[in-house]
Amino acid sequence: MGISPIGTGTAALGGFTSGGDTGTNIQRKLTELKKQREEFAGAKNKVTDKNALANKIAALDRRISTLESRLEKLREENGECQTCKNRKYQDGSDDPGVSFKTASKIAPEAAAAAVRGHEMEHVYRNQAKAAREGREVVSQTVVLKTGICPECGKPYIAGGETRTVTKAKNEPDFSVGTETDSKGSLFDTVA
Repeated sequence: MGISPIGTGTAALGGFTSGGDTGTNIQRKLTELKKQREEFAGAKNKVTDKNALANKIAALDRRISTLESRLEKLREENGECQTCKNRKYQDGSDDPGVSFKTASKIAPEAAAAAVRGHEMEHVYRNQAKAAREGREVVSQTVVLKTGICPECGKPYIAGGETRTVTKAKNEPDFSVGTETDSKGSLFDTVA
């Protein structure tokens, strides 16, 4: 299952208060307004009162500009958005012998290495389990997952997943009789 960021606070700025922190609400409203502006711009040829439409588009442009300024100011004040600041990672697998069983903060610049290291714990534990059970590892893959922060738009490591396929040592080398063991996925709990 994986490691994921957990929890954000609720704040109010400029009338946006529902569901999450201020930056997320501003970003959500910006996306909404930009979509609305695109719809109006696409309707230029279909509208008879082009002045009224131009006024609506101009008003949307002003609101978008104001919100972008607020969001930029918020980012400058905090240095890091609340979502990124509060991101924690936790293992979601049933393997008791690996790290991150409790939610832990990881610095954004260290997340890739930490998640990769965690997933390698699963790789080694799955290899040891296969050896104990007299099985042969056919393949192992580790995937690091990324996400985009909904508040600040920065990419981040959203978790990882390890997949191990084993077979009995006396079975032929094709998929019949293989066992898939997808232990260990690390995910972020905020995104």
